[in-house]
Amino acid sequence: METFILKTVICSGILFGLYHWFLAKEKTFVFNRFYLIFSVIFSLTIPFLTIELPNLKEEKSNLVVGEEIPQQVFTQQITEESSFDFSQIILAVYFLIAVLFLAKFIISILKIKNLKGRRLIYRSKNIVLLQKDLAPFSFWNTIYISEKSFSYSGIDNRVFMHEEIHIQQKHSLDLIFIELTKAVLWINPFFYFYKIAMINNHEFLADEEVINKNINIKNYQELILQEVLKQQNIPLTHQFNFNNTKKRFIMMTKQNSKFAKAKKFLAAPVFAIAAFVFAEKVYGNSTAENPVSISQNSKIESDDALIAYQKILDKYSKYLDNQDYHGFIQNLSPSDKIQLHSLFQKLSDDNQYNVPVRFNDRQMKTKRWKITDADIKKYLDSENYSVIVDGKRIKNSDLSKYDINDFATFLEMRTNPKFNLKQSRTVMLMTENYYAAYLKRKDLNMIISGPNLYSKIKTDTIPPKKAKDAKAEIKKIKPEDINVNEYPPVAMPKPVQTVEQTPAEYPGGMDLMRKGMGENFNAAPFEKLSGTVKASILISVDENGKTTDIKVTGPNSEFNKEAYRVTELMTAGKIWKPATENGKPAKSVYKLPLAMKFENTAPIK
Repeated sequence: METFILKTVICSGILFGLYHWFLAKEKTFVFNRFYLIFSVIFSLTIPFLTIELPNLKEEKSNLVVGEEIPQQVFTQQITEESSFDFSQIILAVYFLIAVLFLAKFIISILKIKNLKGRRLIYRSKNIVLLQKDLAPFSFWNTIYISEKSFSYSGIDNRVFMHEEIHIQQKHSLDLIFIELTKAVLWINPFFYFYKIAMINNHEFLADEEVINKNINIKNYQELILQEVLKQQNIPLTHQFNFNNTKKRFIMMTKQNSKFAKAKKFLAAPVFAIAAFVFAEKVYGNSTAENPVSISQNSKIESDDALIAYQKILDKYSKYLDNQDYHGFIQNLSPSDKIQLHSLFQKLSDDNQYNVPVRFNDRQMKTKRWKITDADIKKYLDSENYSVIVDGKRIKNSDLSKYDINDFATFLEMRTNPKFNLKQSRTVMLMTENYYAAYLKRKDLNMIISGPNLYSKIKTDTIPPKKAKDAKAEIKKIKPEDINVNEYPPVAMPKPVQTVEQTPAEYPGGMDLMRKGMGENFNAAPFEKLSGTVKASILISVDENGKTTDIKVTGPNSEFNKEAYRVTELMTAGKIWKPATENGKPAKSVYKLPLAMKFENTAPIK
């Protein structure tokens, strides 16, 4: 939403600037009216427009199969607790203000409709003779005039013609449109200027039509001045007396400059440039083709979600960039944790694997482990063991106050050097009551991948969707040195569940699989394509090492099909070494990036 608002504000500001400096002083009133309306509509819709840019080079293909580098995983249980989420508060305040503006708009209409007066038909027009002595005005298809001004001979012909023109040209529609736009997008300051410009232009249009019917300009101006003292500001109306009287008088006698027509043509290139700048740009073969997979479970990526995700992580860049994951965990606010999790659900499958902080909704709770008397005796050793019970560090000797049946589970781990403790090992124990409360919690399992991926997703505030690269880069990311046995400080009352994982291994190694895929991949159908065609292969392997599912995602459906075929060929009948979790075989998904590169040969003429 932030991107949409930013683009709309900048675009509407540029277009209004063109109007103010080049068109507002010209008597091109009809053109100006539609320019203002179209400018508002254009600035509201252009952020949703997608422009595809062609590639100018013909390239030669080369298949590259990347390797998914195993990464150590640090998982923390995060309680999804209620907290102040400032972004949601800001959004709620925004919509509340919008509702207030809409209510004000409705009240303005009701205020006009409820004006007391005698209704009649005069020269085929609806007239309301008001009890109050107000200046004449019109709204929708009705003219409002004070009964005092209505003589036996009727309404002054000049007044009637002026208001009749407002009705005939449907000027009220313009005002209703801009008022609704202002109410919903009240944060855009330029829309307030658009409304003023529209009202001014409506008066110029009506004045010009009246004068063109051989009405004496001087007498007409005197009539306007006579009504000045009666003016009462009523929203959504075209009052016969208008504030900007001086400007109206100037326009009545002004002549167009010799560049008036040229200025109108200037609008075309400005709109074209604005469209190119503010529309989403997609390069090459980035059409929305459906990826092929056994289970069609693809996610539609939201640019706003990825940008918002990045903005939250930017607040903690000093920890992520310096690989201080403990600092990141300790300083990540509860509201940011929950918001990251919510945004993560909106990312595409590919980006879910590439962002540095990922979430696994599978609840990985610590299982019951019965502690023995021998274990208690071992943990009484204060030289080698630090003891934590229900999230609080205690003296080793205090363990003797507990019975072994008091504990539901325990977990022994290596002590984090950052805590500066003399003990090399730490044991965490949970009593029955604490463990029961722990199991009831809804936890978010957070996985941190390190700063290499973090640096990849840093983008501009208004990024183009670039689906085509000049050349593909498959980089090996060095596994981060993350202490999987790290435990939070004593001040943190909630327990941390650490999980050590190892990825599944293809029989004979991944080099063998990549070699086989390269030899069996049929690249002939793709040689005429330009750019780099990429796909991500997700191979599901169960705890027995069998391939249970293959999913391929990417922008080119034909490339996805071939990638699926060759992956199925290489995994058929193969038994993997299954992934492990805390030393036990576990189901896993292995990600394998695949790309077809094209080396530049000659430009297309």
